[in-house]
Amino acid sequence: MLTAEVVQSIDDAIVLNVVLINEQSYPAAWEYDDSEEYYGQMFRKPKNITILLKNDGENVGFLLAIPHDDAVEELESDDPLMVYDPAIYYIENVAILPAYRNKEGFRKMLDILRSELKKREISKISMHARVSNNLSKNIQDNMNVIEIRRISAWKYYNFEETTDYIIAAWPSDPEDNK
Repeated sequence: MLTAEVVQSIDDAIVLNVVLINEQSYPAAWEYDDSEEYYGQMFRKPKNITILLKNDGENVGFLLAIPHDDAVEELESDDPLMVYDPAIYYIENVAILPAYRNKEGFRKMLDILRSELKKREISKISMHARVSNNLSKNIQDNMNVIEIRRISAWKYYNFEETTDYIIAAWPSDPEDNK
């Protein structure tokens, strides 16, 4: 059974596991040269959110979300149309092992992200979502899209993938009106 949870304490074993998940989820050309160092640093930043997807206790996926403004600073030369907005979190990376890819796993991680962001009074996300694997469609089907724009060849996928830049909000939650 798939479950998702926010990781409160990052250790080297989690970092190594995520690097392996990433390696099995994407082409080698998309990997960071220093994946262990990169994820170790990113997961330990206090404002970043790391969510693990598990199947019977085994890590099978992850989602990394960072403050949107950090992403704008990092990506401004690659996507100059991004604008600063402290009320948004950016999904930096999502990876799910091929055997576990389905809407349910991603949806579970999104639900946990929503809960975590609600604590921070954030209701919107942004991301560069691949089109070929239906990630963009999944976001569009499950969230209220505020902005979407197509990038025909995104640098971070070696210019091989069409990507949609999306800003989206979660649909209203009846619990919010209580």
